[in-house]
Amino acid sequence: MSYIDLHEVLRDWPYEPDKISVRKILGADESVRIQMRVELGVLQMAAEGRPDGTRPHGCDSLLAYHHKRLAKHQERNGTPLGFVLSPAECEALRQEASQFYRRYIAYFVLEEFDGVVDDTTHSLGLLDLCRDYAMEPDDRSAMEEFRAYVVMMQTRGLAYHAMEEEEPASALAHVNRGIMDIRSLFAGTESEARVEEAEEMRILRSLAAELGGKLPRNSLVRTRKALRSAVDQERFEDAARLRDQLKRLFPRSDQERV
Repeated sequence: MSYIDLHEVLRDWPYEPDKISVRKILGADESVRIQMRVELGVLQMAAEGRPDGTRPHGCDSLLAYHHKRLAKHQERNGTPLGFVLSPAECEALRQEASQFYRRYIAYFVLEEFDGVVDDTTHSLGLLDLCRDYAMEPDDRSAMEEFRAYVVMMQTRGLAYHAMEEEEPASALAHVNRGIMDIRSLFAGTESEARVEEAEEMRILRSLAAELGGKLPRNSLVRTRKALRSAVDQERFEDAARLRDQLKRLFPRSDQERV
């Protein structure tokens, strides 16, 4: 049995406790991989598909596999009622969520915001699946404490991607929608009164303030144009965000002067 000593790799890439160190490499098979330096070594992830590079049950992910199972169940029974996830299946889904968490953090550090959006969307799908179909109550709630954080990271990914496209109004609309989504998560709970103190809210409010300062003087005209385009293309969620943006940033009297 042969072993590979990582001493030289770790020596040339020292661990920094106060920094998330991430890089991309080209593997021996010419596939792109992401590496993250951790205290005791290096985590390596596939850049596409599941971060561990596997295809569970021949599918791209466990989420895709269970969605396939759910679709077949609905086709046979005409309803999702009766479809359940066992404790072991939920544990495996939590492990998949942990993998995607590490990769969307890596993508954020690399400033590859499409990857952040894709992986946080996948993570929210995992949370939804367990919440809706887990057999045991503990499994239904096990990942819910992370939902606000995932929404916050997805929102940042969407906003920064919009800024790369030079669309500050759209970026701000994404942030405002993210803030509203997080508030709705806490509505009716014991934590509702403290939602504004949440770290996720602080980060998004700070980002909203930063983006607000980058809006050009003609942002009202541009936002209206973007709204019309979204409606024409039937992108109704985008249209709702932009409509909220207009109401928030421009009082009716200001709109009428333009």
